[in-house]
Order: sequence, then structure tokens, then C-alpha cells
Amino acid sequence: MVGTHLGPDWAEAHHEQLPSPAAEMVEPYGGGKGIRFRIRNVKIDGQGNVVRVRGGGTHEVSFDLLHDCSECGGAINQVIVGLAGEDRAQASVWNGKQRSGGSLRVVNRGTAVEAMAEENPGPAEWVNVACDIVVPDEPGTYSVRARYAQAWQGRLMTVEGRAIPQPEYQDVLGWWKVDRPDGPGPESAIGTIVVEP
Repeated sequence: MVGTHLGPDWAEAHHEQLPSPAAEMVEPYGGGKGIRFRIRNVKIDGQGNVVRVRGGGTHEVSFDLLHDCSECGGAINQVIVGLAGEDRAQASVWNGKQRSGGSLRVVNRGTAVEAMAEENPGPAEWVNVACDIVVPDEPGTYSVRARYAQAWQGRLMTVEGRAIPQPEYQDVLGWWKVDRPDGPGPESAIGTIVVEP
């Protein structure tokens, strides 16, 4: 079950006790001393990183992202977003080489794994990304989480990237549980959506 079930008076009784993700989420580089990426300024439906809604459905999640992975080599990297407890991510929001920012380019041009990406030879830059997340209609508390992927293709959902039509690549969404059998843990939380009864 994705959501924690709430009684009818739970939201009122626990108004100040909602799970609140950290101000900045950091994805470390496994086996190294560096980081893969940082996330800050999360907004759900233009509000803060914790929102209450009546009924489930589609909600926009936006945030600032700094991908700065000097240990990632020449890999194409992605940041994916979804709900705790699900088998797959729901969205890919960033696609690029080591550092966010810089110019947009097509990677793997002319192949079956062609995709839009950022390539930045200079210092990493904070970029703003956005995606839609679908939450069940069932009342509960749903944790929005993020993690890395290194698939061949991912979407680039920066302001510039969103102006270019891009498909949602399915392979990258399957990275949700790669090396994490239960999916991204609480340390990967970036937001909370409470579906009230």
C-alpha cells in the first residue's frame, strides 16, 4: 500500500506533525566521496513541499536541481521522481552528463536511444525542473521521492527542455528499485502529499 491510512480527524489532530522532508535532499555518489545531485525549493502545485489535497489525481512537482557528479565519468545521468512504495518512478526530470546547466544538446544522435540532454563543461549550475505526479484517490500520506538513474535516455524537464516535445522513456523509470529493493528510502524524500478523506 502506498499511502498510510488516515482516520477522518487525523489531518486536524496532526496538523503540525506532517512528515516534512529536509530543506535540501542530497543524493550521494555510491562508493565515492562526492555527490550525484542536490534538490531544494520543492513546490507541489506551486505551494510548499507538504500539501493537503481533497482526492488524488495529478499534481505538479517543481524544484531546483544541481547535478554535480565528477565521479560519473562520461555516463548519461538522470534524476527520476515517484512515490514511495511504487515499483517504478513516475517521471524523469533531468538528463545530462556530469554537471547541470550549460547548453542543450542531443545525445546518442541518430540511434534508437537519442535524447535531449544538458552538457556543461563549466561549474554545475542550479536548474529548475518540473513534472506531474499522480497520487491515488485513497486517503493517505504519500511521500514524493527522487533518485538517480543511468539509463540511455531520460527527459530534460528544465524550462528550456519543456519547450521541446520529449517522450517519457520507460526504461529509465525502471531504475526506481535498482540497488534499492524497496525503492528510494526516507532520505530521498523531497515532498509529501496528504490526500484527505
